[in-house]
Amino acid sequence: MSAAWASSSVRLPDFARTTTFRWTLAVAGAFVLCTLLLFGFVYWQTAAYMTSSFDRLITGEVSLIAPDTPEHRLELIVNRLRDDPRRIRIAGLFGADTLRTAGNLESLPVGLAPDVPTDATVVRLDGQGRETQNVRLVLHPLPSGEVLAIGRSNGEIEEIAEIVGRALGLGLLPAFALAVGIGMVLSLRALDRLTDVNRKIQRIVAGDLRERLPTRGSDDPFDQLAVSVNRMLGEIEALIHEIAGVGDDIAHDLRTPLTRVRVRLERGREHATTLEELRTVADQAITGPRPGVGDCYRPAAYRRDRAQPSARGVRRRGSRSPAGARGGRSLRADCRGQARHLSGRGRGRGRACTAIAICCSRRSPIWSTTR
Repeated sequence: MSAAWASSSVRLPDFARTTTFRWTLAVAGAFVLCTLLLFGFVYWQTAAYMTSSFDRLITGEVSLIAPDTPEHRLELIVNRLRDDPRRIRIAGLFGADTLRTAGNLESLPVGLAPDVPTDATVVRLDGQGRETQNVRLVLHPLPSGEVLAIGRSNGEIEEIAEIVGRALGLGLLPAFALAVGIGMVLSLRALDRLTDVNRKIQRIVAGDLRERLPTRGSDDPFDQLAVSVNRMLGEIEALIHEIAGVGDDIAHDLRTPLTRVRVRLERGREHATTLEELRTVADQAITGPRPGVGDCYRPAAYRRDRAQPSARGVRRRGSRSPAGARGGRSLRADCRGQARHLSGRGRGRGRACTAIAICCSRRSPIWSTTR
């Protein structure tokens, strides 16, 4: 049932689902409600004032007509009704048998308290025929048993109510439509800006940290938020670059010890003749001392051969053949050239030592003799 209702419901436009438009409707509704209350209060106060004025007027007429003589009383009633071009005055004199003696009131209404102005619906009789009117009426019993009825039509109050309603219709409807239009314009502007911001954020999420949120230079809260977010993005970008630099430094720092271990293991694999020697070389590669650049990570077997005469006829330390001396000098020159090249590129002494170690391990003719 809920799925069918969701499928049949109409999707609202994007601007109608924005907070700005909803707040505009809420404010417009509150404005309409306040205006209705204001106009209602004005009408209520006006009607109450006019009703009290009518009550004072008809009560004064009753106090003026009732004490007079019967002949003069009839004359006053006739004169009162004659001077009534707007047909708003009501008067009647009824006998003890409730039959009309004079006036334009067809009959006495039932249930009215004497000498109390009350709203009533009566039938008016005059030269224009019968007409039902809502009036403010007061009944005054006379000593002779007759009843004097004096009233005034409430048509003026009803006209005021129509004027107030017409003013509300002509004023509130255009005002509400204007408020809705302004809300639509503001919602569309905010929606366009949010769409642009969402597009920028999607690029940032995709990895483009150089992207920034758009600003309009109006220094509104949205611009202030965009400036703060852009500052945060700048800090994040700088931190990421620093982290990348630290990662490069860590990779560079690990390259030298890993190369040293690899060189030791390669030499051990090349020069070890027994399993014990290979195990010793592996232990030295893991926990062995870290010699300087001059040692070039030569194995202990080579240093022992340099310290003692070899049984295979190798010359003592410092004695070389002319060819061996020339080969050694060219070897050292080549290794030193590589070391200077790497040091000049900012790689450091560790890279230079590694290059010399690799060079010595692969090119030196001494190793062939040691082997």
